[in-house]
Amino acid sequence: MSKDLSAKKIAAAAEKAFREENFLEALEGFKAAANTYQAQGEEILAAEMWSNCSVVLVQLDRGEEAVNVVQPALLLFQEKGDLERLGIAYGNLGAALEACGRYEEAQEAYLQSAEWLEKCGKAELRLHALKALSQLQLKQGKQLQALATFQSALEGAPRLSLQQQVLKKLMEIPWKLMSR
Repeated sequence: MSKDLSAKKIAAAAEKAFREENFLEALEGFKAAANTYQAQGEEILAAEMWSNCSVVLVQLDRGEEAVNVVQPALLLFQEKGDLERLGIAYGNLGAALEACGRYEEAQEAYLQSAEWLEKCGKAELRLHALKALSQLQLKQGKQLQALATFQSALEGAPRLSLQQQVLKKLMEIPWKLMSR
């Protein structure tokens, strides 16, 4: 139990470092937490820490390394049937692929993320995946696709901020005009 607590403390310190944008410290912390969990036989928690490492690596402009770190986690989450972590890891993969300029693969990863998160009822997290996909589509000059993706994201969201509610209403206008 005390070993588990120390792994949790390491992970919490890494999360704090990430929020404070101390990315190298966060990376080392997540790696240490992953290794500690792995040594304790907690492979799901170790994989989650490696998935977190991929997020930090993207922030450090180390996209290819981020792709390589998150892929084994994907396989484990799928094997264990952990749909929420699988969906999150696919989102992390999407960000890593996007950082590498591998946009088509990133789009597919974001879609996979949204699908898995929808299957496990995590609408808020699904919104983030679809928002990332929409932003990628905008970056690629695919404005109509981006608009449709973002509108789809807002449609499935359980709670919308005032800004999101206004955006949703504004985005309905072009579709209404096009259907006339």
